[in-house]
Amino acid sequence: MGYIGDEIMGTSKGYLPPTGYLWSDVKRDVTKMVKDNFTDASVEKAVSSFAKVLDNSRSSGGNAGQAIESGKKVVGFIDAVRTYGFDGALEQAGLAHLRGQSTKNIKEGLLKYFSEGGNEFYNSISNQTMNELLREMLKGVKDSADYEEVIKSIDSGSFIMEFIIKFIQNCFFANFTEKLLTLFENLGKYDMAERSVNTYIRNSIEAKYSKQQIQFIDWNGIEGNRILNDMFKKCLNILSKWGEING
Repeated sequence: MGYIGDEIMGTSKGYLPPTGYLWSDVKRDVTKMVKDNFTDASVEKAVSSFAKVLDNSRSSGGNAGQAIESGKKVVGFIDAVRTYGFDGALEQAGLAHLRGQSTKNIKEGLLKYFSEGGNEFYNSISNQTMNELLREMLKGVKDSADYEEVIKSIDSGSFIMEFIIKFIQNCFFANFTEKLLTLFENLGKYDMAERSVNTYIRNSIEAKYSKQQIQFIDWNGIEGNRILNDMFKKCLNILSKWGEING
């Protein structure tokens, strides 16, 4: 079972999606997806129903919309590194104590700084997503110079888009890993579900929504919130349009 499955199963243990007509639709469509052996149409329908639930949570001020805002810290830090250098950005972020530390300590300190506080369900998924993405990006760095080079090379728009894609993928399996496992005869089926759903989410978003070039944004202000929420909404709208993706 892949990384997402292992981590999300821990996050979602004992969690059941809320009730209501939207969630009922998702549960039914997820079950049908398994029974149909993950045909393209069944995966599209299950993801579409789930995207509508996430969009409803976002627009009603739910935790999903709030959790995505954790991306502001990262893009704000990226901008600070470009302006002040890596050590200067650490000071700006109140992380001067990390200067001169080992690579491991710096990485763990940054991951902790970028994580959102609280134990809310979607905040936990957001933190896991951020950790997963940053560990991939910072893999192999050896010192402050490497950190500065890697972080300066990150495009803010591409980072946010990747974060949103992974967040939506992780949200799906955080809500439905336990239900899926009850429907499977073996764990190989879970791997199939993970590949099918994650591939569909990524391909659909990347095909319909180009990564934006984002510069000169105040990520601590209203503009940063607006851009993040707008990108999240557009991605969810793309996934919600069942039957139109490939039309």
